[in-house]
Amino acid sequence: MSLITNISPLKEKIIIISLCIIGISSVAYGMIKKNNPVFIIGIIFIVAGYLLIRRKLKESIQKK
Repeated sequence: MSLITNISPLKEKIIIISLCIIGISSVAYGMIKKNNPVFIIGIIFIVAGYLLIRRKLKESIQKK
């Protein structure tokens, strides 16, 4: 079962990759410019991407 039944697997992957890229770039920017709110928002994006990846891995393991 996918995250949202109306989203194709390709779009779901694009969403996950986008979350991770935005998160990593926000964390890097927050560290370089010493901007704590941007750093924290980046961490939140990374955690969201991680949770989505984890959910997809769990689903694929349960199917096997």
